[in-house]
Amino acid sequence: MPKGTTLIAVLAMLLVIAGCGGGDDSSLSKQEYTQQLKLVCNEGQQARQTLISNIARDYYEHHAQRPTDSYQEKNLLKLMATYQTTTKKIADIGLPEGEEQQVEDFIQSREEAAAQVEASPLGTRDNIQQIFKGPEEEAQKLGVGGCDI
Repeated sequence: MPKGTTLIAVLAMLLVIAGCGGGDDSSLSKQEYTQQLKLVCNEGQQARQTLISNIARDYYEHHAQRPTDSYQEKNLLKLMATYQTTTKKIADIGLPEGEEQQVEDFIQSREEAAAQVEASPLGTRDNIQQIFKGPEEEAQKLGVGGCDI
């Protein structure tokens, strides 16, 4: 093998090895996870508040009578979209050491609550607080209080 080809092969191998990372150091400490989770939850709450403000402004500017069922359903689905975005970001954080199952339960409870509302927005609008009670309890167990509801 010519000298230049050998050098390129060695460099390529070094890049592959460096890219592999050598070990699985992707786990988070409980403290790191809680900090990231609080950030994501706060971002979700801000997104929800912005959406609610926009919905309220739109309603008062363009609607003079009681909101229709269609209007309410559309807005509940918008809220669920922001909630699901937060849930995806939570799942993307990763799992903290020793609390993997608790975090998986939290994510699953959020997904199930959102799915319940999405399946029947108008049928669930009167008991939204009850539907999201489980995810909120899971969030409190993880040390973040409320999380985007």
